[in-house]
Amino acid sequence: MYIAMMFKGNVFLLKKKVIVIKFLFVLFFVLIPVFYSHGGEHVVLYRLGIKDPVAWDQLRRYLGTKGYKISMFDGSDNIEKHVENVNKINRLKASALIAMDFSVSDQNRTIVAVTIAKKGKGNILAIEEVPALFASESRELATSLASVFNKGVKELPLFPLLGVDIPGVYMKIDFTPDKTTEVLEKLHQGMQGYFKRGTKDER
Repeated sequence: MYIAMMFKGNVFLLKKKVIVIKFLFVLFFVLIPVFYSHGGEHVVLYRLGIKDPVAWDQLRRYLGTKGYKISMFDGSDNIEKHVENVNKINRLKASALIAMDFSVSDQNRTIVAVTIAKKGKGNILAIEEVPALFASESRELATSLASVFNKGVKELPLFPLLGVDIPGVYMKIDFTPDKTTEVLEKLHQGMQGYFKRGTKDER
């Protein structure tokens, strides 16, 4: 009798363990695409323009909820300050940089651009040549971001990208208050499209 009760108890515990394992297994496969798509991606936001603290705080918080690690730097027109910023940014070994003018406005406008920087023939690159090392990746990022806003990608001489040795693009986003959520969602979609491109290539 005692043995039979022990056997039933063991069977009950075994069933509970199986249920828990199945639950964890399902949970793992539900959540892994979320983390694999952009979890752990480190994005540098190089702030340009007005730098409205409310708008930028919304952006930082929103991207944080999507799993991105965000570092922010205030852009400068001063070359010495810019070089100081770039040295700090390059040490982060982040996934990408977006030099962004992001502000609430009375109109909705988006510009996405890549640098016109070209790589020289020498072994030692000048500061203006460094972004050319990531021209292909930067173009992919810009294309992904521009596509969700139904925009094309412009080519411009971009001072904020001088010396940056990770993929980088420029964005100017002006938006009316009623478009805030839509703009944040589109920005995330564009970033996600870029970071998921390797997954698509493997299929």
